[in-house]
Amino acid sequence: MPSYEIKGKGKDTGRTRKRIFTAQNEEEARQLAEADGTLVEEITEIPPDPPTERQLDYAKGLGISIPSNATKDDLSDLISLKVDRDKPSTERHKKFGRMYGLEFTDYIGKKSLFCRIQAALVVPGREKELLSWFTFRVYRELVGGSDNAPISGPDDPIIEEIANELARDEKIIKSARRYDGRELIWFGEWTSPDGYVHTGGSNRTAAYKQASLLLKERARFPEKPQKRSSSSVQQRSRNTNATSESKGCLSVVVIALAIPAALLTVAWIGDYFA
Repeated sequence: MPSYEIKGKGKDTGRTRKRIFTAQNEEEARQLAEADGTLVEEITEIPPDPPTERQLDYAKGLGISIPSNATKDDLSDLISLKVDRDKPSTERHKKFGRMYGLEFTDYIGKKSLFCRIQAALVVPGREKELLSWFTFRVYRELVGGSDNAPISGPDDPIIEEIANELARDEKIIKSARRYDGRELIWFGEWTSPDGYVHTGGSNRTAAYKQASLLLKERARFPEKPQKRSSSSVQQRSRNTNATSESKGCLSVVVIALAIPAALLTVAWIGDYFA
């Protein structure tokens, strides 16, 4: 989000003043200045800071393709994407971030965005927003990240109704606040075919149990949940097996085929919850 330097005079004092405001555009910056008691005379957009030499060297070392007009914040998010093995946030996820008044670049990762959302909502006074967001994330887990789920956001009336009820219980609020933002991408624990144990948010907390219970009682669910990106995941799986066969790794293929289908499904489901 751009910053603007505004020069003018105080409405009450008549003294010359200079203020800097962060806003979506010049008009919004003017409104903020006027609300602050400034008679606006001049508005100048402040150029964003360029990447530092240290950032550029580090990014190049990681093999990151650097956009020609990248800012310091842009490159910071691009580096985080690579180092944290994150994936870019979708426009839908960014919409949620904007809903909560967050500022971020076009390159922000999903984990990073979820952490910023949670950090913004755990502060006192935003309890209902926190529980709406938390309840929506539980709903997304219950529908398996389905594209055709009837509820599409935390501002859905059913989600807000449940959040209002949860907000009456201080124990539930404290429970929801304990989650790390990235834990709300998926819940539970599962083991992938390579034996690695993946851990998401706990599904045994007071907040999760009560939100899940109320959702199952009141929320609408798709008749046949459709997992996002399932076809692409299956295709990658097939490609991987084919590559292994071509290299003669017969033993690996046999082990892979012996793994129960249910386990394979669980392995990819967490990374694709939306």
